[in-house]
Amino acid sequence: MIALACRLFRHHRATALATGLVALVGMALVVAMAALLGTGLADGTARADRPFLTQFPLIMGGWVVAIVVFAMVSTVGVTLSGRAAEIGGLRLIGATPRQVRVLVSAETLAVSAAAALPGLGAGYLLGWILMASIRSAGLTDPASSFAPGLGVPVAGVALVLVASTVAAWIGSRKPAERSPVEDPVPATSKQRREKGRRVVAAVLLIAGVGSASAVLGLSADNIATTAMTGPATVLTAIGLAVLAPELVNVVNRILRGFPALPRGAAAHLAAINLSAAPERVRPVVTFLTLLVGVSAGTLSMQGIENQHASADSTAQVLASINYLVVVLIALFTAIALTNNLVAAIGRRREEFAVLSLIGSTTRQARGMLLRETTAATIVSVAVAGIGALVCVIPFAIVKTGSPAAAFDAGPYLLSIAIGAAIALGVTSVAGSRTIRNA
Repeated sequence: MIALACRLFRHHRATALATGLVALVGMALVVAMAALLGTGLADGTARADRPFLTQFPLIMGGWVVAIVVFAMVSTVGVTLSGRAAEIGGLRLIGATPRQVRVLVSAETLAVSAAAALPGLGAGYLLGWILMASIRSAGLTDPASSFAPGLGVPVAGVALVLVASTVAAWIGSRKPAERSPVEDPVPATSKQRREKGRRVVAAVLLIAGVGSASAVLGLSADNIATTAMTGPATVLTAIGLAVLAPELVNVVNRILRGFPALPRGAAAHLAAINLSAAPERVRPVVTFLTLLVGVSAGTLSMQGIENQHASADSTAQVLASINYLVVVLIALFTAIALTNNLVAAIGRRREEFAVLSLIGSTTRQARGMLLRETTAATIVSVAVAGIGALVCVIPFAIVKTGSPAAAFDAGPYLLSIAIGAAIALGVTSVAGSRTIRNA
């Protein structure tokens, strides 16, 4: 199966590139955190600096690894949706579901391994930038130099390779188990998978809200308030992103509940697609919820810290570092959103060709795509914003004595504007190109 996986690369280079890009950026972020951890463990690092240089990358690295695994699972699932015929053919000639999953895992491992060396180099560079920022902020002794070594960063690369392979194994389960000759989604199997997915989402949401609520038992000057609220926003955002199918159903209900909305040809086609094939907008909902939830929650939390913490507090000094990490995570999520959107739109080339044959214009097809993405964007940013707000309210109460600071609209509007611009911009560009080629 491994030899077959290598031969199949030339037939789906675009999907391999999408997976590789997600692995590359994720690897760079993990290696950056591992480089800081290696510096904290180095012999030449001042003893007073070691607690921060070990705890900070471990906390941030945990966020990054969780997001990378989730992004890889979603990316593998989206790319495999366009290879249903190929996987069905393998099943027809005797391949078992396990062999198909081994094939996909081997492909993902090979793509991630190809990104290992560039990811290692980019991670060293990001780690050096983070260390320089930490040093300039006065969080470490100027004598403590950037000394990541080789072992810990390489371990970070190995961690991402393992995580990518596990993500491919998880993400390929559904297409691998689908029968090529029977009902593609047996009712019992579908119900079992849906129940498992909802249980995972519930666990993540409970953990996220629980971590945020636990802050109420801490003092305002305790650095743990930030350390617990940050992961809470990540866990809550991932939990909501796992519920993407349910969020798409909300989009359908909204469209059906407002019959007075403009009903041109493009709007009619968009409504039909969202009802008949909701999985087409699932990548938008998944990654936009993650992007807006993490960025809005963290920016809101840090904004409260900036306004109400003392100027010489550790949390106040950490602001620039937190902002940089949020930018890096948001960039990674934006790349994953872009990759999955392009892949999802590219798979619809035959659909656009059929629409053209029955008289649909390029403008109508493009309008259909934009309306689908707009509907998904509205629901995604609304749910993600609510999730971030729920996590930040306890933090605001502890820091200010009132939840009012959590309702500052600035961080939410900024995150929503960036996420919506990426989703609609990529849809417009990729959609226009795909429709024109079709």
